[in-house]
Amino acid sequence: MPKPKVIGQPKTTEHFTLGINVMADLLAPTLGPIGGIVANQRDVTNKPELLDDSATAIRRILNLGDPRMDVGAMLMRSMVWRVVQRAGDGGATAAVLARAMYREAMRMAAAGINVMRMSKGVNLGVERAIAALQAQARPVTGENELAHVALTVIREPDVAALLGEMSYLLGPDAHVSIEKYVAPYLHRTYHQGANYRAQIASMYLYTDPVRKSAVLPAGAIALVDGKLDQLDQIVAILDSALKTGAKSLTVVAASFSDEVIGVMVRNSRGAANAQNGKNGKSDQDKARKLTITGVKFKDVGDERREAYDDLAMLTGATVLGRAWSKPVEMVGPEDLGRVVRAEFGSELLTVAPERLSPAAHEKAAELREKLARTTLDDEARPLLVKRLSAMTGGMGVLKIGTDSKLDREVMAQSAERALKVLSAAQHGGVAPGGGAAFLHCIPALADVEADEEVAFGVEIVRRALAEPMRVIADNAHVPSSSVVLDQVQRAGASATYDVLDKRVVDAYEAGILDVVDVLSTVLRTAASGALMALTTDTIVYHKNPEQAFTP
Repeated sequence: MPKPKVIGQPKTTEHFTLGINVMADLLAPTLGPIGGIVANQRDVTNKPELLDDSATAIRRILNLGDPRMDVGAMLMRSMVWRVVQRAGDGGATAAVLARAMYREAMRMAAAGINVMRMSKGVNLGVERAIAALQAQARPVTGENELAHVALTVIREPDVAALLGEMSYLLGPDAHVSIEKYVAPYLHRTYHQGANYRAQIASMYLYTDPVRKSAVLPAGAIALVDGKLDQLDQIVAILDSALKTGAKSLTVVAASFSDEVIGVMVRNSRGAANAQNGKNGKSDQDKARKLTITGVKFKDVGDERREAYDDLAMLTGATVLGRAWSKPVEMVGPEDLGRVVRAEFGSELLTVAPERLSPAAHEKAAELREKLARTTLDDEARPLLVKRLSAMTGGMGVLKIGTDSKLDREVMAQSAERALKVLSAAQHGGVAPGGGAAFLHCIPALADVEADEEVAFGVEIVRRALAEPMRVIADNAHVPSSSVVLDQVQRAGASATYDVLDKRVVDAYEAGILDVVDVLSTVLRTAASGALMALTTDTIVYHKNPEQAFTP
């Protein structure tokens, strides 16, 4: 068995520096509106993939071909990916900040400053800077500001405008589903009411077979958490619906037997069965019929169980068929829920309840509290957002299409990340963009009381805070970035530099904005990555290290 290679200082620092510089050099050009692109070519038979976001670029890198560079590069790769997963944006900013802090820290360590004391100062400086960022925060005031924020993540103005609109209309915890099309296309739709992924039990239960949809007016809804495979079960549900005086019936079950579907079809007066009404049926027979449809939830496990519980709470229905609930064949009129409208189409069941019960309002408040305690990268967050949208009544669908499959995937991923950023913007507010928010934090770190070695750590953060704006100015080929930084600092707390117009502007008037929560995550994660590299003394190189597509 081959022995791993172990190296220590000063080689450790040299190797970390190599990899950190390579990754920072790769991502720094993507910063700013005049930033460059990263060209990635998987093989010579395909054209290069042109990337302008750090998240996609770093995922394409599995190694650099040299173990001496890989250790620092993979640290940066993991750090950038963590930022993007948590905040939705800011990966390139984190890379340049981490390099700036690491570079300054290495200079001070070479001068004999105690590394652990210096690390304490870095953490102190980061917390002071984050407090200064939060002091700059202003609430988002409209759709246009949200669109400007989205444009910092996805460089497509039309897509950014739609995302800003959807986030503004649906709220900070918007439930937006993204659909991909195989041709250039961009559109959005809104669905009022509770929305669930579902499929229809039978094509014969469509009210509009041509459009493959079913639209039911005000009526009843039955919820069966299990198989609906006995004739006496569906007969009991139909009788109970007729007793309520309902004109329509929506049945939600885990599965339907052919016999049950046959009964539903024969007793439905939907458009798909209009022909039945022409074949000798009396007006009295037709009057006793309901417009019926049956659907099955696509979700499974806990997600499906919670969908049943939420829909029961919204409509007042009893969830039948569970071991601890009433058997389906014993259903009564009181076990059916009431809806103003039920609609199925595009694999989506939309239910508008008759009224929201106090329990539904309490559940919505409980879900909001859980969301407030949940980070943007938490796996449970999307489910909480879906449940809250059902309780509060609304979701959106963004339809994106491009000619290239790869471009389609990148655009969809960028849109998902932009929605995270827009959520953070509405929760935590915005600050001047283009690196200006970090720049305006520098005075807050000038008078931190600490002993000398800790103060050096604070100074590391203070110097690094100017780096993002400096890189953005350099990417735009501004003649003297130091002069620009000085002008912005003198112009006041709301100032930034517009590299397109080459002048200092008011960030809020110009729409150059960054999200405070994103900036806080970026700064904290960049400092963590820099300190990890700084305090690592030994590297163990394995002959065949594991590689992962997900950092």
